[in-house]
Amino acid sequence: MEKERKAREEEAKRESAEAMWGPFRSGVRPFFFLASFASFCLGNSAVLGETSGDFVPTIHPVPINETLIPHEYIKLPLVAKCCKLNQVLAKNESSEEEATCTYSNSTENEQFLPLFDEFNATGLMLPHSVQKEFVAVVGDPCRHKRYMLEPSESDEDEYYLLLNGSIYAPFHKPLMLMPGIDYCMEVAPPLGLRVFVCFPDETEVAGASDSLITFYACGLLISVPFLLLTIAAYAITPRLMDVHGKALCHYCACLALAFTTLAVVQLASAYTSDEICISIAFVIQFSFVACFFWLNVMCIETYLLVRRHVERGSNSPRIEPRRLFFYYSLWAWGPPAVLILISIFMDLSPTIPMTYVKPNFGTNSCWFNSDHEAMPYFYVPVGILVCINLILFAMTAVGITRYQRDLDLRRMARNQESDREEQRLFRRLKRIFFVCLGLFFLMGMNWAMELISWWAGGDPLAWSAFDLVNALQGVLVFGLFVLRKPVRNIVWCRIQKLRGIETTEPELGSMALYLLPVINGGDTLPRERIS
Repeated sequence: MEKERKAREEEAKRESAEAMWGPFRSGVRPFFFLASFASFCLGNSAVLGETSGDFVPTIHPVPINETLIPHEYIKLPLVAKCCKLNQVLAKNESSEEEATCTYSNSTENEQFLPLFDEFNATGLMLPHSVQKEFVAVVGDPCRHKRYMLEPSESDEDEYYLLLNGSIYAPFHKPLMLMPGIDYCMEVAPPLGLRVFVCFPDETEVAGASDSLITFYACGLLISVPFLLLTIAAYAITPRLMDVHGKALCHYCACLALAFTTLAVVQLASAYTSDEICISIAFVIQFSFVACFFWLNVMCIETYLLVRRHVERGSNSPRIEPRRLFFYYSLWAWGPPAVLILISIFMDLSPTIPMTYVKPNFGTNSCWFNSDHEAMPYFYVPVGILVCINLILFAMTAVGITRYQRDLDLRRMARNQESDREEQRLFRRLKRIFFVCLGLFFLMGMNWAMELISWWAGGDPLAWSAFDLVNALQGVLVFGLFVLRKPVRNIVWCRIQKLRGIETTEPELGSMALYLLPVINGGDTLPRERIS
C-alpha cells in the first residue's frame, strides 16, 4: 500500500510540472530554429557583401613615377589603377574628349575591387579571388590613346590579372601587359571595372622603320636569285662538286629558303593568319640555324685542307669523300632538326608551364616574341658555332703562318722548281681560307652585332647597316664563288658544252685556281720539311 501511495504522489508531481513548463518548451523550439536561420542569413550576407560592393579593400597607392615598390608591400598583390583613390573614369558628355578621372558620387556604389588569378606549379590557372589588401600603381601610363578590353563582347579580349600585376591575355598582342607601362584598370560607370590598354608608341619611328623594312626585304629578294644561280653553276659543273662545293650548295639553299620566308614575313605579315605565321617562323629558325651549321662544315673542311697540305708527311688515314660528306650532312642537318623539334614541343604543347621559356612564335611577329625567348633557341646555338668557327680560323691562320715561314726558308736555302710550285699551290690554298673567312664575317658577324645591340640596349635602327649587308649576301656569295677566275671560266666552258658548242677546257695548272686539286685528294707535290 505504501508503494502505491508513493507512485501516485510522483505522478502528481510530474503532471504539475508539465502543466507549469509545457507552454515554455513549445515556445523554445521555434526560438532556436529562428536563431539558427538568422545566424545563417547573417553569415551569407557578409559573404555576399564582399562581392556586391559593401566590402572595402585596403589599397596601398604607389605613384606611377615611383621606380620601386616599398619593401613592406613587396609581397602584396599588385595592380595598375588609372585614377587616384575614390576616383572613377567618367566620360564627359559635353565634349568629345576621352573619359577623365572624376570623384565618384555617393550614390554610386562602385568599388575598385579587381579579381586576381594565380597559376599553380603545373601551369593550370586557379579560380580568381578577391584580395582584401593589395598595392595599386596609380596613374595613366598611356602616352597616346588607349582602348578598352571587353571580354564579354569578344573572346579575343579575354584576360587574367595575375598577382604580380601583369595581365595575361592569351589572344592579345602582346601576350603579357605590364602594370604602369601597358595598361591600367579603372571603374567606368555604368560598365564597372574595366582594363584600358595603351596603344604602342610606334608612330614616332613608323615611317623610317617601315621604309627600312621594305628596303631590307627587297635586298633579301634580290639575293635569292643569285644564291640559286650559285647552286646551278656548281650543280652543272662536276669538277666543282667536291666536298667543299657540295657544302657551299647546301649553304646557299638554306640561305635562299631563309631569305625568301623572311622577306614574305616582312612584306605580308599583316595578311597572314596566326597558323601560317607560326609555321613560317619555324621554317626561318630551321633554315638559319642550318645555314650556320653548313658554314661550320665549310670552316672545318678548310681547316682540314690546310692541315693535310701542311702535314703531308703524316700517316693519318683519310676518309673517302662520299663518306666524309655523309658525316658532314649528319652534323649539319641533325642538330637543327633536334632544335626545331624542341621548339615545336615547347611552343605548342599545352602541358609546358608558362614559367618555362617558350619561343612564343606569332605573338608580336612571325619570329620570337623577344630576344629573351630567342636566346636558348637561336642565339645560344649560333653563338656556339660562331665561337667554334673563330677557333678553327685561328688554328688555320697559325698553321698557314708557320708553313709560310717554313716554305720561305726552304726557298732561300735551295730555290728549286718544286719549291716555287709549292709556293703557288700554297698561295691558292690561302685563298680558300680568306674566301671562307670573308663568308664567315658576312654571315656570323651580322648576328653577332645584333646580339651585341640587344645586350647594349641600343636603338635597332643604329645597327641596320649590318642587316643591309646581310640582305645582299647572295650577291656577294655569287661574286666570290662564281664570278672569280678560274671558276667563271670553268662554268662558262661547261655551259658551252651543254649548248653543244665545242670549246677548250681551261688548264687548271696555269691558272690561279682557289679550288685546289688537294680538295679531291690529289696532292702529289713532293715536300721536304726543315728540321
